[in-house]
Amino acid sequence: MERKNFLKSFVIAAAAGPMLIDACKKESVTTASASSTTSATTSSTTTDATSTASGCITTPTEEEGPYPYVGGEITNPLNRSNVVETQTGVALALNFVVVNTNDSCNVVENVRVDIWSCNPDGYYSGYADQAGGVSGVSNSYTGATWLRGYQLSDASGVVKFSTIYPGWYSGRATHVHIEVYINSILKKTGQLAFSEAISNVVHVSARYAAHGINTTTNAADHVFGDSATDLANETLALTGSVAAGYSASYTIGLAL
Repeated sequence: MERKNFLKSFVIAAAAGPMLIDACKKESVTTASASSTTSATTSSTTTDATSTASGCITTPTEEEGPYPYVGGEITNPLNRSNVVETQTGVALALNFVVVNTNDSCNVVENVRVDIWSCNPDGYYSGYADQAGGVSGVSNSYTGATWLRGYQLSDASGVVKFSTIYPGWYSGRATHVHIEVYINSILKKTGQLAFSEAISNVVHVSARYAAHGINTTTNAADHVFGDSATDLANETLALTGSVAAGYSASYTIGLAL
């Protein structure tokens, strides 16, 4: 079997499990910005969560949400796989595969994937005066850069990050933010959800216990709760344990 066809089969198999064919669409995002040297197949259009081939799903578009890199996410200079820095918590390996849903979900290389998330106390690096986290814990992290960074997809379309399981803040389900760029052009803004059954175990473990179990479910969240189909398409597939850490897999589908 040729390598390209093998990769396509692998990606479609990985995507088909947790993802359902979408019946709703969200507002698409098309933003152009500069300051990147990424090179890959380009397109000026982003398409929302749809199935363009059997099991080939375009990742839902969501709002950027709070606390991207100060100055705009495209200005983030942190090209790195390990984003943990000084933070402690349950280890989380994020494994992404970037595919083109307009090309039978063939993989796409040299795609920039950015991530950022809050720490176990519910706060983001880089910002002051944040609300909704653990009461009594400092919420001012101006100048800090932990739990954020970007990577370029390799020849197999793969992007990997080493991070920690996110905490949460009032009014939001547990989540991680992603933005995807090709040649400095924003192709996808999204947010990825976590299994509540797993989050509820993580959030009572030692590092997270001060905040406890998240009071906002995925279904009640204003980002994830408006479409059960989209939620199914943007929930990470997780394996592991609190002691050993978790591994999360997700196929980023772009309609290029």
